[in-house]
Amino acid sequence: MSSSISAESTALTLLVAGESSATRSARASLAALVGDGLAEASRVRVIDVLQQPDYALRYKVFFTPSLIVETPTATTTIVGDLHELDEVKSLLTAA
Repeated sequence: MSSSISAESTALTLLVAGESSATRSARASLAALVGDGLAEASRVRVIDVLQQPDYALRYKVFFTPSLIVETPTATTTIVGDLHELDEVKSLLTAA
């Protein structure tokens, strides 16, 4: 198993709702993960579902923040503010 996810084939989408403390924490955690080089992806984006609710419907997300990890073989959703970076890294590696 590799120590990072494949950049060419992975998309990370963070779905948030407004500017709550959980949103700010999730944004900071995602930035830290990408900065570490573990969460490399071909596309990284943050979408506010209050402004673009169709994304919540598309990904069937009922809780925010949620990180959607899309690879060619699977889509994984990680719910929460991502503050436990080691746990999130483990989940990303397994994705």
